[in-house]
Amino acid sequence: MQNAAARFQLLMELRRLGERAFVQKLRQKHPDITQEEINKELCTWYRIRPGAEFGDGVGRVGDMSRFEKNN
Repeated sequence: MQNAAARFQLLMELRRLGERAFVQKLRQKHPDITQEEINKELCTWYRIRPGAEFGDGVGRVGDMSRFEKNN
């Protein structure tokens, strides 16, 4: 069985692959898109892609307020 570091590395590689595919799709649809617009679209994609609304986890939805900073 792989160790945790190797599994995490694979996860990050898959994330980068998904991001590159998304950016390539954007550039094909919008050849004149700027890097700033790409960054904005990426941020939006990370927030609204399927599963992202609840943190991509399987199971019961947790209390997301635990991640907010208490000032």
